[in-house]
Amino acid sequence: MFTIDIDTGGTFTDGFFTREGELKTAKVLTTPHDLTVCLADCIKEGAKLFGVSVTGMLANTDVVRYSTTTGVNALITRRGSKIGLIVSKGFKDSLYAAEPKEAEPVFTLIPKDLIAEVDESIDDTGKIATPLDRDEVLSSMQRLIDMGARAITVSLRNSHINPVHEKKFKNTVKEQYPNFYLGSVRVFLASEMSDQPGDFYRTNTVVVNGYIHDVLVKYLYKAEDDLRANFCAHPLMVAHSHGGVARVAKTRAIDTYSSGPAMGVIGAGSLGKMYGFSKVITVDIGGTSLDLGLIRDGVYSTSSNPLIGGFPVNVPMITTYSAPIASGSIARLDGSKNLRVGPQSAGARPGPACFDLGGMEPTVTDADVILGFIDPHYFLGGRIKLNKAKAEAVMKTRIADRLGVSVSEAAWMVREEMGKMTSREILRFADSHGLKAADLSNFAVVVYGGAGPTHYADFVRDLRFGHSLATPYASVFSAFGSSTTDVLHSYSKFAPIELRRGDKYFSDYKSFNAIISSLRESAKRDIRGEGFSPDHAGYSLELMGGGALKRVKISIEKLFLDSEEDVKEICAKFAAEGSISISAIALNARVPMPHLTAKTFKMAGRDPRKAMKNSRQVFWSSASGYQDTPVFELELLVPGNVVMGPAIVDAKDTTYVVPAGMSLHMDKYSNAVMMKE
Repeated sequence: MFTIDIDTGGTFTDGFFTREGELKTAKVLTTPHDLTVCLADCIKEGAKLFGVSVTGMLANTDVVRYSTTTGVNALITRRGSKIGLIVSKGFKDSLYAAEPKEAEPVFTLIPKDLIAEVDESIDDTGKIATPLDRDEVLSSMQRLIDMGARAITVSLRNSHINPVHEKKFKNTVKEQYPNFYLGSVRVFLASEMSDQPGDFYRTNTVVVNGYIHDVLVKYLYKAEDDLRANFCAHPLMVAHSHGGVARVAKTRAIDTYSSGPAMGVIGAGSLGKMYGFSKVITVDIGGTSLDLGLIRDGVYSTSSNPLIGGFPVNVPMITTYSAPIASGSIARLDGSKNLRVGPQSAGARPGPACFDLGGMEPTVTDADVILGFIDPHYFLGGRIKLNKAKAEAVMKTRIADRLGVSVSEAAWMVREEMGKMTSREILRFADSHGLKAADLSNFAVVVYGGAGPTHYADFVRDLRFGHSLATPYASVFSAFGSSTTDVLHSYSKFAPIELRRGDKYFSDYKSFNAIISSLRESAKRDIRGEGFSPDHAGYSLELMGGGALKRVKISIEKLFLDSEEDVKEICAKFAAEGSISISAIALNARVPMPHLTAKTFKMAGRDPRKAMKNSRQVFWSSASGYQDTPVFELELLVPGNVVMGPAIVDAKDTTYVVPAGMSLHMDKYSNAVMMKE
């Protein structure tokens, strides 16, 4: 049986396929006009690698997992749906922010004339202070619909305590616009997105979700229909940024945000466990962005209030940091003739000039082709032929001639600037997590993305990481990370409960256990909806809370409380003095999915000459210029082989660059380890 994992990025769509322990990888160009096309292209390429038909593969597939940047792109490019927003009276200008200016960015998604107020209120204890009027609901909703809103988002004050008014609003709208009418109106409630405190955060959350919903729902359902039409018996499983997957019907649009980078971090975490590394920094260099992640003490860095497109929301996510530096980044000169790389990207179409699809600006990829790091005749294993002359032409007119240098020197400057910018972003990211440059020696770095192996020597050389790894599937690593995930649903409940006051411990176990039972029933319902048995699920709890001055999140294995000893054990985890309370309870339900089992290989000798395929001219520095450089084939290198720099290692979907003073070692897992000599 097969497993299929696919990640769609801004430039390439990557596939990771397994069959009974055998794995294949595929990479195709992303098709921005219709992302179901590149998804189908990637599956077609995977089937070809196994020598089977698409229908033959899909009919014998256990799971198809998919991560995408569609939501990210819709938000960044402001191409989401036209939506309306309903808020409590008096909050149209601030949207519940402490300072009006803090909420201004959300007005770039919803203009003020598409925001309406309703006269209702729920007090801080959850009691109805001002009832919601049905006629006002209908008039406010109708005005927004008449102005062109295709969906309504609702965020009323204190709905996390009592969502009764939000639910009443939704029911009233559905009565007026039932689902069987073509003009039915989608309604998204803030209380359905999050039950955590913070009206401002919940408002941002429901607005972002509503804004990107339509873009995703049409595309993902069509993708699932296409799979079924080709005899796939299982639903499409969509990657979520919290670290699991779920079927399309159980996925909210906001759950998919940055799911690709999150899958990469998860993949790095599985590698870290394999090697015994508890501290890992992940560096993903793709075609559009540089994405960084952190694993500390074996735990992913997560946030309960992450930024999504600049909007703070309150849905938990694996945190990643993105910078507009990648292989597709456009190189240009500013008014003072200073070289700049990015933030603009050539994307997939037209792409870099060497793609020969109409790109007229020099990019990092063009520089790599000019310098000889990328073989224009072996890009994606030779499936795409790159036009080196086009790359040289745009580099000459846009950079070289204006600086009075040769084309190769201009290309080298672009590559060097890319390396410096990557190092700076890694240091900035580390600093944001309280880490200094010297601390990196305690961390392993896992490098991936289509351009990761091509450029990681540039920053590994400058930064002193303890270990540096790049797998043979580094180019499709987020898809690999997806292959290590399970079905995962998370449920939370705002539940302020005091656990300890002085020396007295909480004893109302019944109310605590009732909340857990309710959350678990929701999980069982959704797991059955996925087509799985709830009996196969594992459950874990996370509690938000702590002492008066410190709010933290802890994990506990036991679901229900039976005694004071259970409460004491929880309090000890918070490690706080005095009174201890929790503010929220979260239940995670996980259903195991098929995973690839790591293999170890017998170590051969160090000599890599059997993997050498030819040599080519590579520009290693302005001082040395082009040098005839040995080129090895990654697929022919075996564990134990050591490639000494300067050398190039070609793979069918990326290029490993090994400069002088460094070496590439193939270890027992067939992973590439970069070392300084």
